[in-house]
Amino acid sequence: SCMASFGYVALMIAALLPCRGVSRNIFRSAAVLRSGLVRPRTIAMAAAAGGGAASAAGVKPSLDTLAETDKDGRLVRSPSLFRNQISDEPDARFKPATGRYHLYVSYGCPWANRCLAALNLKRLRKAIGVSVVHPTWQLTSPETDEHKGWTFRNPGDPPLVPPSGYGEIEVDGLVPDDVNKAKTIRYLYELAAANEQKLGHGNGDPGKKFSVPVLWDKEEGVIVNNESEDILRLFNAKFNDFSEPGPATPDLYPDHLVSQIQKVNSWVYDHINNGVYKCGFAKSQKAYDEAIESLYIHLDKAEDILSRQRYLCGSTMTEADIRLFMTLVRFDEVYAVYFKCNKKLISQYPNLLNYCRDLYQTPGIGESINMDHIKKHYYTSHPILNHYAIVPAGPNVIEDLKKPHNRAGM
Repeated sequence: SCMASFGYVALMIAALLPCRGVSRNIFRSAAVLRSGLVRPRTIAMAAAAGGGAASAAGVKPSLDTLAETDKDGRLVRSPSLFRNQISDEPDARFKPATGRYHLYVSYGCPWANRCLAALNLKRLRKAIGVSVVHPTWQLTSPETDEHKGWTFRNPGDPPLVPPSGYGEIEVDGLVPDDVNKAKTIRYLYELAAANEQKLGHGNGDPGKKFSVPVLWDKEEGVIVNNESEDILRLFNAKFNDFSEPGPATPDLYPDHLVSQIQKVNSWVYDHINNGVYKCGFAKSQKAYDEAIESLYIHLDKAEDILSRQRYLCGSTMTEADIRLFMTLVRFDEVYAVYFKCNKKLISQYPNLLNYCRDLYQTPGIGESINMDHIKKHYYTSHPILNHYAIVPAGPNVIEDLKKPHNRAGM
């Protein structure tokens, strides 16, 4: 194609130019042309010859969250595909065991982050292995489509270039996949779907969205569950026999508070956890205006509740607190800037701020937070929102969260 020819001509010119800055820019332009324009044309031609892009590529077209909007520009998330449970029942397919399961997470993702916090709080790191992806999305199957998602890197690998072609992103704390040797989370979904079909449990469809967290069963080679709410509760209730020695671990979903937790989760999820995404991924002014108004009404509601009690459901820390905290801890560093949630910062809410300090200083929770990964994920993974992948300096929220809080006497 013309664009392909231009990309290769640009590379040849760059090699001859004496000006290093100019040649680097042309190299970058050529790379972007090749990754962003040539590939869709190639797929289109294959589709014309073979009956559609999906059949030509051998996979279904894939989605990321930015594509999940309705006709009015509102974010509408697709449901999680894998919702198996772990049970002690004699005929259960997946039973509690040490060493059988593996958790795939990103520190950048708040949904995965809540599962990692629960794993830490329940002292299950020796019973359930963990792999940590690189925070910057990459093309996951460049030969077939333009899906961008989570990839694995080894410590010491060269920095990753964001999808836009600008920047070089390097982080510590990466843990490669030592179970399946996967290079992408997408590969795990495709592998699990194929194995499920072989076992007679599925139709081989991996879905269109390849998200974290993923709870993997090493015995069958399949995904047990990819819904963070389910995984959090599985860790809370099904693996207590495998906790490392120490004081009693918290019950994050106690029977006597289940109804209250579910009510709190409902408005926290819709208006705060997902509310910030509704603001950031809105594709119309109306959608943004609706989301931002609802977000701050419910932040005010949380501030009021926490002015009277230590936690959202009273004097006991529950999963509701973990879920809210994972949004609040990202708010001033990321959502206020990136998602345009700038009417008021969490640091300007006295009770929410001290509540965050309290939770961050709770053993097991603070260790699950990696702000470097968090910031680099958001600011480098969505070219349409931050094309040059500039990561803002930020207010250093983590240092503030280490300060004394006033919640212990409540």
